[in-house]
Amino acid sequence: MKRWLLILAGLALALAASAQESILDRLKAANTYETLQASFTQTRHSSMLTKDLKSEGRMVLASPDRIRWEVLKPYPSVFISSGELAIAGRRFRMPTEKDFTATALEGEDLAVKLVPVRRDLKSLFREIIVHADKQTLRIQSALLITPDGDWTQLEFKDLVVNRPVDAKLFEKQ
Repeated sequence: MKRWLLILAGLALALAASAQESILDRLKAANTYETLQASFTQTRHSSMLTKDLKSEGRMVLASPDRIRWEVLKPYPSVFISSGELAIAGRRFRMPTEKDFTATALEGEDLAVKLVPVRRDLKSLFREIIVHADKQTLRIQSALLITPDGDWTQLEFKDLVVNRPVDAKLFEKQ
């Protein structure tokens, strides 16, 4: 479950560009920051489970690659990373915009479909669909779809951007 969260955090640090350069340039600019704090809700769907798993928490991102992902409900846990990610014994470099092809999606809202081009990311995701607020252009949600069709939906709220963050938040206990 943490792999989805970490990769998404990396994406939020460097939102990809797409065919509609003017829109995506604006999206990228609106989602570029030194620090970001937000609340999240997560819904994880797996074909192996009879019911979706739901959780809530807080995340803190600091440029270029520091992440604190804290699940508050239903079971408290904290994950902290700087730089490389270790998932199931494998090491992953934090993704950047060049690791995905991006396509702006037509519709009522502002959405971008990201498809991984890096082999290690392809093993984790078939695609990621990121939705942004039309007014602020800030990322509101992301749908992460695995190669087998399972998915995780992340919804973000209470975004706080470019406020000082205590460095101790990124220290592993």
